[in-house]
Amino acid sequence: MIGKLIRDPLLHFVFVGACLFGTYELIGRPDEGANNSTIVVDRDTLLTFIQYRSKAFEPELAAQRLDGMTAAEREQLIRDYVREEALYREAQALGMSENDYIIRRRSVQKLEFIALGMAEQVVTTDAEKLEEYFESHRQDYYEEPSYTFTHVFIKGDAAGQESTEMLQKLNDQQIGFSAASEFGDRFLYHRNYVERTPDFIASHFGEAFRDQLARLTPDTGRWQGPLTSSHGQHLVMLSEYRPGRAPALAEIHERVEQDYLRWEQQQTQELAIQQIVEQYHVENRL
Repeated sequence: MIGKLIRDPLLHFVFVGACLFGTYELIGRPDEGANNSTIVVDRDTLLTFIQYRSKAFEPELAAQRLDGMTAAEREQLIRDYVREEALYREAQALGMSENDYIIRRRSVQKLEFIALGMAEQVVTTDAEKLEEYFESHRQDYYEEPSYTFTHVFIKGDAAGQESTEMLQKLNDQQIGFSAASEFGDRFLYHRNYVERTPDFIASHFGEAFRDQLARLTPDTGRWQGPLTSSHGQHLVMLSEYRPGRAPALAEIHERVEQDYLRWEQQQTQELAIQQIVEQYHVENRL
């Protein structure tokens, strides 16, 4: 049991987080006995400053960046830190941080940021958990059915005879997909639709057209129709229809893995924050 706890990454996360917050309490606040007009610049201060500025809680990377700086770059970093620290202390002295919700939110966001940074370091991909995540979120990866087609538009309510003649002409001359733009009237939207979902098609042509399109059989060598929409009539060459499907995990493994890691990091971050919240007693006076 003890061995299992020692190997638990979450336990490591909580322990490191506690050390981090404890260290902040010890060195993150100005010494009450020190002169508040003195700004101390040391390695730890600059490392923390670099991580906040880069929005990445990675101590080793921050150390590499600091050590790799030229003398001029390090002097600029110090000037930036001193400027920010001086303005922050002045704002505190003027009482600007008291009851200031913006500053309050930024302080909270800093702790959330630290917790997320720690979570990113301890969360790893587990094949079994990844499979469980995929199964419980399978609906998120469902691929909608899609159509690929081109059309020749004939406007007007009395377009029946014209549509019939145009259909015969297109088929007799074996007009291909790419040449459709040379025929018919100008359409409000697109001429070619590639891998478009039924909802997208209905938003351009109306539901009646979508339902008629669903009854066609794909055929790249034949024009079909006419199909009626809210705009007029359409002669259609339907080259492909892909039914809706739920892909297997192997097909989208990288995408699912990224989603899983992001989800697991958020769960770990929230758990760490909840442990902080539970340290406080809530006195409800409502």
